[in-house]
Amino acid sequence: MVDNSHTLPGRTKQIIKNIADFTISNLYIKGIDLLQGEDEDSLLNYACELNYDHAVIFNIGTEFINGSNFFKEIERLTAGDYFLAGHVLDRKDAYYELHHQCYLVNLNVYQRLGKPAVGLQELGASHQQECPWRSPDNWHNDYTPLWVSGGDTRASYNHKCHGWNILKEAFDNDLPVLVFDEKLRQNKIHHYPESVDAFNKSLQWLYFRYNYCSNDFVHTANTDTVHPIGDLDITQVVIPASGLNYVNDTVDVIVYDYNQKALNYWEDKFPNYKFKKIDLLGDEFDLNKLFDVDKKTFLNLSNIFCYEGTCAFTDLEYRVFKENQLLKKLQEQCPDVFVNFTNRAAMGFAGDLKLWGYAKDFQLTDVKALTKPTYWFSCR
Repeated sequence: MVDNSHTLPGRTKQIIKNIADFTISNLYIKGIDLLQGEDEDSLLNYACELNYDHAVIFNIGTEFINGSNFFKEIERLTAGDYFLAGHVLDRKDAYYELHHQCYLVNLNVYQRLGKPAVGLQELGASHQQECPWRSPDNWHNDYTPLWVSGGDTRASYNHKCHGWNILKEAFDNDLPVLVFDEKLRQNKIHHYPESVDAFNKSLQWLYFRYNYCSNDFVHTANTDTVHPIGDLDITQVVIPASGLNYVNDTVDVIVYDYNQKALNYWEDKFPNYKFKKIDLLGDEFDLNKLFDVDKKTFLNLSNIFCYEGTCAFTDLEYRVFKENQLLKKLQEQCPDVFVNFTNRAAMGFAGDLKLWGYAKDFQLTDVKALTKPTYWFSCR
């Protein structure tokens, strides 16, 4: 994860920081190792020192969506022959660009080449390089070829774009450079924080997602991690409106959510359950309004404090505050409630946080003690 937050204006920086914080937690819970810093050459060298074979390099403005699909496609791609893969753009008189949003490097080949520098943008840097061959067709605009490969003629260029040097090494050595296909493109999104106009378009999508998740989206089945509770003496189950994995005929069921449409969907199917509209990120509420604190209870908190639908507009410090607030209430009023998380607010910043167990056994999260990424301190 490459941090360029020092180049971003304040409003943009905060939203991108929120998304990057969520991405760290999202990758951690998927078991994906993450190196983070401000310089991609240093990060690539460090990945080699740690003996990795492949590295996905992405900018903090990039978000991975649709579960683990992107990384499943990356596994497929790394099984084949390649040196580089990413968004390779034909910048005409500025040579070709390996877009900084996200690209893949075969680190074994990278080391054989002597760990070449990626090459940063240099405007007005006249130079000659081999002119690559490219597809006549494009993914969209005329600068997005479907494929590129080394050419056999040299040409003059007026500028250098991001990735110019590592692309040069690839083309000069006839190494495979792959362009991300639709399966990779559709499972990530780049928010273009470097451009005011492009970011405003992305911000429009972020607001749409936020509103869609809170008002229209309905989980018709569980998508979170399920922990067995068969050995627990439970008389009451409290779950979000997103599936019935923890429900059986012997318990009272309370379904809660901040999305009224999701509550309505499940209430139509199970009118004998109790339904409560509560926003755990927004509401200051009495636990008794959610469930009977005197009953033996299982409470599923899923990924409410680390959720892609709300992450862009709720910063990590606030999400930790709300999670701590709820856990503290549980510990004070009903410490023997059994609690389940799929993901917690500070996951990835504090090691292996406890995800399930009795409320009394959870520790509150200290924001000051978290391992923090570079963009938390960027003020250049």
